[in-house]
Amino acid sequence: MPTAAARLKRDLLLDELEEAKRRVRTVTKTLDEIGERHPAVLLLRTIPGVGIRTAETIVAYLDNARRFVRSSQVGAYFGMVPCQDASAGVNRLGHITRQGPATARKYLVEAAWQGVYRSPTIRAYFERVRHGRPERRKIALVATAHYLLRCMHAMLVHNQPWHEAA
Repeated sequence: MPTAAARLKRDLLLDELEEAKRRVRTVTKTLDEIGERHPAVLLLRTIPGVGIRTAETIVAYLDNARRFVRSSQVGAYFGMVPCQDASAGVNRLGHITRQGPATARKYLVEAAWQGVYRSPTIRAYFERVRHGRPERRKIALVATAHYLLRCMHAMLVHNQPWHEAA
């Protein structure tokens, strides 16, 4: 049986938890309203598998897509490019650099995973990188996320919606 002090502490903590949940709901609702009106977010949401939070995150971190001359620079900014170890004429590519926003990478990988199931174009890219080998599934997924990021950059620069490859 808890003491009166323990019950009071528990009740105060539960009240704080409810208040925090209320604030999260308010912020989520506000973000949804902003995202539903923002043209860049709406543009990115035309990609199969890209939801409102993924689109908002990419738009927020990119800020002005035109500041990157090439889409490959966007990949480096988000840490989606492989580490490079070059010595004596041998060039080895390793894991991604993981520089930049981890949250954005997380959302990109999830969007890539959803896109593999929803889009033939994204699925074809995934399968091409995977080479039919199940052990390369995660490598192919991260490469597909990088591909999506480059596509997102190009879409924002040229103000064009997603088109499936014919």
